[in-house]
Amino acid sequence: MEYFCGMNSLESKVVTAAKWSALTEIASKLISPIAGMILARLLTPEAYGAVATTTIIISFAEMLTEAGFQRYLIQHNFTDDKEKLEYADTAFWLNFSLSIIAWLLIVAFRHPLAKFVGSPELGNAIAIACSIIPITAFSSIQAGFYKRDLNFKPLFKARMIVIAIPFCITIPLALWLRNYWALILGSIAHQIAYAIILTTNSQWRPSPRFRFLYAKEMSGFWFWTSAERIITYITGYIDLFLISRKFDQHLLGIYRTSTQTSTHIIALISAIVVPVLLPTFSKAQNDYTKLRNVILNIQKHLAIVILPIGIGIYVYRDLITNILLGNQWCEAAPIIGIWGLMHSFSLLLNRCYTNAFIAIGKPKIPVYVQMLYAAALIPAIIISSNISFNAIYLTRTFIKIWIIVLNCIFIFHTIKLTVLKTIINILPELTGCLVMFAIATILSVFGESVLWEILSIIICAILYLSIIFQFKSEKIIIHRSIKQIKKRLSLK
Repeated sequence: MEYFCGMNSLESKVVTAAKWSALTEIASKLISPIAGMILARLLTPEAYGAVATTTIIISFAEMLTEAGFQRYLIQHNFTDDKEKLEYADTAFWLNFSLSIIAWLLIVAFRHPLAKFVGSPELGNAIAIACSIIPITAFSSIQAGFYKRDLNFKPLFKARMIVIAIPFCITIPLALWLRNYWALILGSIAHQIAYAIILTTNSQWRPSPRFRFLYAKEMSGFWFWTSAERIITYITGYIDLFLISRKFDQHLLGIYRTSTQTSTHIIALISAIVVPVLLPTFSKAQNDYTKLRNVILNIQKHLAIVILPIGIGIYVYRDLITNILLGNQWCEAAPIIGIWGLMHSFSLLLNRCYTNAFIAIGKPKIPVYVQMLYAAALIPAIIISSNISFNAIYLTRTFIKIWIIVLNCIFIFHTIKLTVLKTIINILPELTGCLVMFAIATILSVFGESVLWEILSIIICAILYLSIIFQFKSEKIIIHRSIKQIKKRLSLK
């Protein structure tokens, strides 16, 4: 009886954690774009390009300094609270020491680093922007403990408070400075506020304790985690690095902002589901038949919303760019469109399968997938960078097909989930999207005004829903979703 009570308690914590995690992501994705819309009209693409350059260096340094320590505290089983706190102190001082060393090295070599990433004039900006590296050390451990305890509510509250930073600091600075310093100083203020809030509310505080035995144990974990994250870093930033070196800050800003805009739009929906993928798949880890059904069920739920959004981003890319970013970002429209379309399919397949591999106890498979992906991506991006800017973003977008293929191959060899079964599962959504795309293309011939495009979106949405409502399973899913929303909104 105690066992089942424990299980119920755990499931309850998982559900609650997922709700707060989803609420955090949704709220940030809804509020942050408002600040982004204002800043995009105050600052030029060159300013965003400069910040993207600093991000390349900051992300690499943070990857090496933090990688593994937070994860270790989340997954490790401690004998008692005393040992847990000793591990936390050791992890903090390791993280903080590595962060300080990394920052000092960046400050010392800021000008060569700036030249290396193709922006020799940004040496001092890089040094100041990278000051957030040691600052994050003060929030990393606290955040790890909250996640370990499945207590996402404090993280939600902290995120909601720091969301105000752009409105209080970044936007006023943009009005005054009109350059990239507004974004850099706003980012530093964001990290300082987040670290202060988590540290103030956390039950754990850093103390001088340090255990060399624990440090040695965590360092081994850190090494392998860093190796995995280095591969992910290379595949994630190779395009930014090459654009920064071979082109200018204007195009770098256009590219970075475009991909982030598409990702944020789709994340409004995916944030509801993604946090619960791993715990949901884990419940069926020993029954592959059940796991296949769970994956297909989640993919169908996601496909109903994610696929038409991806098609919509592509078709109405000019309207989206004009509304979210403004007229000076017209060059971003093609990238926003194609990236949004491909990202919707990538999320539907790659994210589900990666979590499934981890759930069944095969975490090495995502590493193999990333290595094979990198083997194709890196030479393709290098070659395309010697052709043109358009060649880079098209190559970077369509090579996502390769990682989808890899995940499909591995998911078949592990749990026997075939590509054909996946396609049949989401065939109603694919059919609806194809019809919606055709109608939207035809409607675009008759007008290009904002009002006409909005009317076109409404027509396409009605048409899409009319098509998928012809399928029983989709109809049941939509009715259940509407019923749950009404239930949550009810005063009862």
